[in-house]
Amino acid sequence: MTGARAQLHRLAERIAVEQFGGEIVEESIPGYQVLTRRRLADPLPGVRAAQALTSAARGLLVEHAREARAVGRSWDEIGEALGLSDGAADEERAEAAFAEIVEGRRAESYWPSVRSPSTSWRCRPCGELVIDYGLSGSSHPDDQESGHADTCTRHRAALAQWRIDTRWDE
Repeated sequence: MTGARAQLHRLAERIAVEQFGGEIVEESIPGYQVLTRRRLADPLPGVRAAQALTSAARGLLVEHAREARAVGRSWDEIGEALGLSDGAADEERAEAAFAEIVEGRRAESYWPSVRSPSTSWRCRPCGELVIDYGLSGSSHPDDQESGHADTCTRHRAALAQWRIDTRWDE
């Protein structure tokens, strides 16, 4: 992790424990006899901590942008500081910076993605890398996640619950 990212990670971990009742556990790293890693026993306090940091960072961003304007910085300069490229989107950098700071929206990329949004994570029960498509148009667990082992207890439980919820067997 980079320095700033590592610091934020430690801060989020501390907030998760101190403010949201999280508990830190040490677990061995598979394939290594001596190495361990820290993680939250339950990741939800980490989600709450990260959301708190996101909200605080958003407030700081707006505050610093206002101060930058107050001392004479242009929206184009603010856009450059945000890492926006000039003319890469439908809006110019200055307009995109204003939209992001004042309106709270990120300028759309010129080339829309052809892939469905997804994320990935390692399933704790089966150990496999799972691609998570979120709550797609279908409620079937196989349409929302792929990659679980056939014997995965978590995925089998989701399939069983889906069969109950949809009354598939009736």
